[in-house]
Amino acid sequence: MNTRGFQQYKEQSLNTMTPAELLLLVLDELVKRLLRGDLALQQRNYELFEASMDRCIAIVRYLDDTLDRKYEISRELHRLYEFFSYDLNRIKIGRNQAELDRLRPLIVDLRDTFRIAERNVAEQNGANAVSSMSGPRNVSDPGLDMGGRNAYGPSYS
Repeated sequence: MNTRGFQQYKEQSLNTMTPAELLLLVLDELVKRLLRGDLALQQRNYELFEASMDRCIAIVRYLDDTLDRKYEISRELHRLYEFFSYDLNRIKIGRNQAELDRLRPLIVDLRDTFRIAERNVAEQNGANAVSSMSGPRNVSDPGLDMGGRNAYGPSYS
């Protein structure tokens, strides 16, 4: 198998994604790791469980580190990410299935909220593109600034 070609394809795919698409990709990975950790805990595979929780914690830390703090929503997300990080550490240390079952829907809801927001912005941009075919669009997103920082999640510029 040509692994170099596949690697180039993955890099090109990532480079052509919008910041919102990349944020959703990161959140999808977080949900996937939570599910993997849940299954590992149920099977008493503690090594895989701890590795999954470590990866979840790292993803949440990354999401928090890439927030642009000048937006109010970023400060709110920071507190939410701080809560997630704290709870993930508690779940990992205590191997607590009940807490994991309580936290997972919150993270899934956050991912789904960002997915809906991204879809709404895309629809709005599509409507603006149709209504302003004669000139450039001036669609402002309060979550993005010209430096590529993202109030909602990671910066990918």
